Amino acid sequence: MAQYLANPIYDSAFKYMMQNERSATLLLSSLLQREITKLDIIANDTPVIEEKSGVRILRLDFAATVINPDTNDSEVITIELQKSYLDTEIMRFRTYLGRKYADPNIAETTYEKSWRKNPDTKKFEYVDVEKKKPLHIVAIYILGHTFQEIEIPKPIIYNFSNPVGIESEPIADVMKSHFFRSLTHDTIIVQIPYLKKNAKTKVEQMLEAFCQDYTSSQSPQLLEMNIADKPQDFQELVRPLVYAVADSEVRKVMDIEDEMSAYFQNYKSVTDEVEVLKEMAEEYKGQAEEYKEKLQEKEAQIVSSMKTMLSFGIPVEKIAESFNKDVNEVKQMLGI
Repeated sequence: MAQYLANPIYDSAFKYMMQNERSATLLLSSLLQREITKLDIIANDTPVIEEKSGVRILRLDFAATVINPDTNDSEVITIELQKSYLDTEIMRFRTYLGRKYADPNIAETTYEKSWRKNPDTKKFEYVDVEKKKPLHIVAIYILGHTFQEIEIPKPIIYNFSNPVGIESEPIADVMKSHFFRSLTHDTIIVQIPYLKKNAKTKVEQMLEAFCQDYTSSQSPQLLEMNIADKPQDFQELVRPLVYAVADSEVRKVMDIEDEMSAYFQNYKSVTDEVEVLKEMAEEYKGQAEEYKEKLQEKEAQIVSSMKTMLSFGIPVEKIAESFNKDVNEVKQMLGI
């Protein structure tokens, strides 16, 4: 029998699922294709709204202890997960990743024996000295869209370090170097639109939780599938999404997400039309008055859009940047 799941393409539903340690471990271990023995959330952000495009980016950071299947050794890594529903400015992803490289807290505390002078006894002693060991970074991008400039119909794309020498010969041992691991990162990209029903590989089977082919005819906020027919790990993964359907707070936030997405789509089309009308007014000066009236109508819509953004709690400074206007000008337009 088919069951309803909260659609994890929505930030609120996805975050609800990833706050469950078991679900987060199952999803991330599937993507990494590594066993995770310990998982901690180290940053749990609210969605970030892109000022110019209205794109929402959800960011979650994890510290994970993973097992290397080849050596059975364990390693602590940091997982930087970013999820975006609509086309995103790449610089936003790069900037966030850059901040993580610079963050001294993205490190594991270790202790090494070393000679140190005791300030009290004035003698040298062989003691444990604290060291900060930067963690290897794995960046995961879950995209609700495909690449803009080229079509690559692959639901999952891996870009892992594959070091080679001057003659392109593989150098596998360099992966054991802490220096090398600390200054390189791995990337996993998921393109949700290419996920399909009845996947063959284990990774894609787990990612069916995001497959939009299961979208319910009742609402885009819901997926509808027969969970009992899925593997046990999948059932455990999506269990929070089943509970989220009955969570009024989650559904309320999903409604807000729908409203904001519709608003930003509308505001972008309005601002684009304003630019066209400005060009037409310049080109056909004889009809300037007619176009001026149309321009005034559209600018009135922009003021309405600004007020909507303000009601969503978006700062005036961000609103001004979105419309390429001075902050004081926006305040005057809003009457504040």
